[in-house]
Amino acid sequence: MSDADQGKPADPVEPKPDPKPDPPPAPEAEAKPEAEKAEKQEKKEEQPNKARGEEEPPDAKRNASDPRNARKLSQDARALDHAVAAILGDRSIGNIFLNSSIGLVDAGALGQPGGGTHRAVPSGPISAEVIRSVTATFVAPASYEALRERLRSQWIVLLRGPAGSGRTATALHLLGSECAEGVDKLSPDTSLRSPSGALDLADDHGYLLESLEVDQAAALNEYTLGLWQRQLENARARMIVLVDAGTAMREHELAHFLVDTAQLADGRALVASHFQVQLKVSGKPDQELGDYPEFGELVEEVVNATPRAHDLAEFGRGLSQIVLGQRDVEDLRQSYTRSAESGFREWFDGLADNEERAFAISLAVFDGMPVQVVSENATKLAKAFQAAEIPDRRARVRDVFAARRMSLVERVHAEITTSVEESDLGSLTVEVVRYRDRRRPRRMLEHVWREYPEAHQVVREWLRVLGGSPDRQVRTRAGVAVGLLSLAEFDHVRQYVLEPWADERHNWERQAVIGALRLPMMEPQLQPLINRMLTWWLRGEKATGRRIAAVAVLGTLPIMELPRVLKLLRKAADTDEPAMIIALADSITNLALDLDRLGLVLEALLKWTVARSLQVRTVGLNCVLQLCTFLEAEVEGSAEPWPGLLRVAEGEHRDAVVTLIARAIQAQFFLPETYEVVRRWVNVAQRDEAQREPLGALLVDVARVAGNRASLRHNLIRWAKGRNGPIEAVVELIAVLDREENLP
Repeated sequence: MSDADQGKPADPVEPKPDPKPDPPPAPEAEAKPEAEKAEKQEKKEEQPNKARGEEEPPDAKRNASDPRNARKLSQDARALDHAVAAILGDRSIGNIFLNSSIGLVDAGALGQPGGGTHRAVPSGPISAEVIRSVTATFVAPASYEALRERLRSQWIVLLRGPAGSGRTATALHLLGSECAEGVDKLSPDTSLRSPSGALDLADDHGYLLESLEVDQAAALNEYTLGLWQRQLENARARMIVLVDAGTAMREHELAHFLVDTAQLADGRALVASHFQVQLKVSGKPDQELGDYPEFGELVEEVVNATPRAHDLAEFGRGLSQIVLGQRDVEDLRQSYTRSAESGFREWFDGLADNEERAFAISLAVFDGMPVQVVSENATKLAKAFQAAEIPDRRARVRDVFAARRMSLVERVHAEITTSVEESDLGSLTVEVVRYRDRRRPRRMLEHVWREYPEAHQVVREWLRVLGGSPDRQVRTRAGVAVGLLSLAEFDHVRQYVLEPWADERHNWERQAVIGALRLPMMEPQLQPLINRMLTWWLRGEKATGRRIAAVAVLGTLPIMELPRVLKLLRKAADTDEPAMIIALADSITNLALDLDRLGLVLEALLKWTVARSLQVRTVGLNCVLQLCTFLEAEVEGSAEPWPGLLRVAEGEHRDAVVTLIARAIQAQFFLPETYEVVRRWVNVAQRDEAQREPLGALLVDVARVAGNRASLRHNLIRWAKGRNGPIEAVVELIAVLDREENLP
C-alpha cells in the first residue's frame, strides 16, 4: 500500500479459503457478516477521500499481513526523530526503535541514538541507565543536603524552584540514592488530594511527580500531606513533588514540607561535568575543562548569560565536540552568547524583504532538507505574507528571477551540502540546505513568535496546510514546528491546528498531530493537559478522526503509563472500523518494540483474543498477525534476521507467543494469512540453518495448542514441493515434529 493510504478507511476483503490447510472450527467465522456491514459503511465514507487523488486502500487484515508496511512505520518514526533533532539542534539523532533488539522488517539503516538531549522520560519506572546518566553529570545545588535530610525524615517533600534550575535532575539523583529498589515517575495527572488507594506504593521505591498543577497546589493542606507521609512511611517509600516558582500555595501551613531551590547549581561545575563525561564516553577519560584554558573566557560569558541547567549541559557537550573535532568554537559562540543574540535580532531585521524572511522561517522548519523543499514552501509563506499585507493577488512582491539561490543562502547564514535521503524507492543523494548554527531553527521560530504577533496567524495557517502534505518529511516537520509554537500557546494551537488535523481522518494529518505533541509532552506542566485532551478525543463510540488520532498518539509517544494506555486501547478496540483497526495494530506494534513493555502488551492481547466482543477478538487477532509480520530481531550467529516473535519465544514470553499464534491459526478468518506468515518464516529458515531447530520447536508447540499438527505437516510438505521450495528447511522441521510426536 502507498504511504498516502496507510490508516485510511478500507473495504474488507473476504479471505480466499485455502483448500489444503485443515481449518478447525472457530468462533471468528461469524466475522463475515460484520465485514459486509463495515463494507457498506465504508462506501459511504470513502467519497470525501477520493478528492485527494488516492488509490483504494486495502483492508486492515491485508495491511497487517504485508511486511512492506513495517518499513513505513519505521520511516514515520525516523522522520519524527529527525524533525525533533533538527529543531532542537542535534544532528546526530538515530532511530527511536533502538530500545531493544526487536525491530521492524526492512527498517533500513539504523544509527545509534543521539545524545539524549530530547529524550522524555515516560511515566512509570525510570531505568537504571537514566539514573546512572543523571548521577554521572550531577552537580548538587546549595539546598541539596537540606533536601536530603527533609526527605529522610518526612518521606515526602515539595521541591520548589524555577524551570531550568535542575529540579528534575536533583530529584532523580536524590531518589536514586535513597531508594534501593528503583524510582518511578508518576502520571502527570496524579492527584495528591487523597492518598487513599491513589498509588500502589512499593517498598523502598522512590516516586517523582514532575509537575503540580495550579489548582492542586492551591488546594494542598497540611492534613493531606500528613496522610501521604504516613502512607509512604508504612511502605518505606519516598516521594518528591516538583512545584514551579511563584505557584500560589498555603506557604505557612506547608512550610514543613517545602524546600526551595531558587538558584541553579554551580554553572561552571555543571558545564565541566558534562564536558568531562562526554569526552569519557568518546574515549578520552582523563580530560578536564581546566586543561583547555582557551575555553575560559567563553565559558565565563556563557555561564553568566545562561540561566537554564539544560542549556549549560548542552554547552558543556558542545565544548567536548570542539575537542573531538566535530565542531568549531565560533559555531558554539554564536549559539550561546548574548552578543550573538543581539546580532541575531539585527540580522533578522536587516533581511531585505518578506521573501527573505519567509525563506529564513521555512529553513527553520525544514533545516537539513532538500533545497527545493525549503524554497517551494518559503514561496508559499511569502505569498501568505503578501496576501496579509496586500490583499490584491495581482500584485507581486518581487520578480521571479530577482533572488539567486546562493545569495539568499548566504544572507540567511546557511550552507548547502549533500545528504542521503530515504524514499519509497530507496536511498538517494540530494542537495540540502541548513543553518550553520544548529540552534538557529528553534531560535528563529521562537523569535518570530515572541517579536511579531502579526505574523502568528500567517505562520500557523501555513504550517496547518503543510501538515496535510503527501511528503512524510514535510508533514512531520510542520507538526514538530507547530509543537514548538504550542509551548507558548498550547490551547490556541490545540483548537486551531491539532483538532482540525485530527478531524481530517487521514494518516497524513495524524502523523502531523504526533509530531506536534512530541515536544509539548516533554514539558511537565503540559502533560496533564495532553492526557485530558487525548481522553476527550477518545470519547464516544464512533471512530471519529480525533479518536483514531488519539489511538495513534498513545502507541507512539510515552505520554501515559502502559497499563492505562492498554486500557484505553482496549476500549477503542470494540470497533469494526478499518481505519481504527489499522491505528490500533500500529500502536500495539510500536509498544511491542520495547522489550520492557512487551510482556504487558502480550498479556493484553491474550485477553483481547478471547474477549466476549467479536470486534475486540478480531482486532486482537489483527494485532497478532501484524506482530508476526512486522517484527524481526538480529541474532548473533545467524545470517538472516529472525522473525521477532520467534526470538521472543526463546525467552520468558514463550507461552504467550505460542498461545497467540495458535489462536490466529484457529480463527478461520485469519487462518490463510497466518499460514502465509509461517511460510515466510520457513523460507527464512531455508536461508539460515540456525533458525530451523527453534522454529521447529515453536511450530510443535503451536500445533499442539491449536490441535492441527496434521494440517501443519501437510502445508510444510506442500511448500517444499512448490517451485524453489524450502526443501532442506522443511526436512529439518518435520524431523523436529516427528521427534516430538514420538516422545513418551
